[in-house]
Amino acid sequence: MVLLSLAAIIDNLLNRLKWPAATFSAICLPLSLYAFFQLLTRCFLRPLDVLPLVAGAVGFMLAWRNFTWVVWLGNGLITLEHELTHAIFAWLTGHKVVSFKTSMKRGGRVKFIGEGNWLITVAPYFFPTAAFVLLLPAILMPFSFLPWPEIALGIALGFHLISTWIETHKDQSDLQKLGWTFCWLFLPTANVIAVAMLIAFAHDGFSGIQQYFSDCWLLVVWIKESLLGLKKA
Repeated sequence: MVLLSLAAIIDNLLNRLKWPAATFSAICLPLSLYAFFQLLTRCFLRPLDVLPLVAGAVGFMLAWRNFTWVVWLGNGLITLEHELTHAIFAWLTGHKVVSFKTSMKRGGRVKFIGEGNWLITVAPYFFPTAAFVLLLPAILMPFSFLPWPEIALGIALGFHLISTWIETHKDQSDLQKLGWTFCWLFLPTANVIAVAMLIAFAHDGFSGIQQYFSDCWLLVVWIKESLLGLKKA
């Protein structure tokens, strides 16, 4: 009963914040793109640091394009990751997950106790769950002198790009439920940030992620100072 009450409170709060979150996300799109450009600039200056990431991403996408069994397996994994992401965000927002089903032919379905919220619905369309699934085993793999974590992040990046492309279409029931206006406002920025965080972590660890968000803030400061300068002039 306590868990259900907590979930209801979180749902109510999040659902009230749906459109403010979408608006804020849209406003932040230029900031996220600017910081992404700065990140790519650092990667070009130190290309060897992101070579394993690029190799993992390109290798996965080439395998997807050229091998039927990879597509067959990948489609099953896309469904699994999709439903797992719904379940994770249901759990994170206080819901008890009571059913988790996936099928290669019939898709998947997650059931949880409570009304739910937009974050549970939208999560699979921007959150790279595969990165977390792949990263821990990669860190624990033998021959630590090899860049397993970076390669794993590259595979996760390739998987995320392909799965997002496949799942984001006009007939997708989740997106219809959310509304296309909300999706166009929220998802571009969310996906830019998700991809940037994978690249930044592969390039420079947590410091790289911190630098990415610092670049976002630096643009805010520059805009603020420029507006104040115009006002004084």
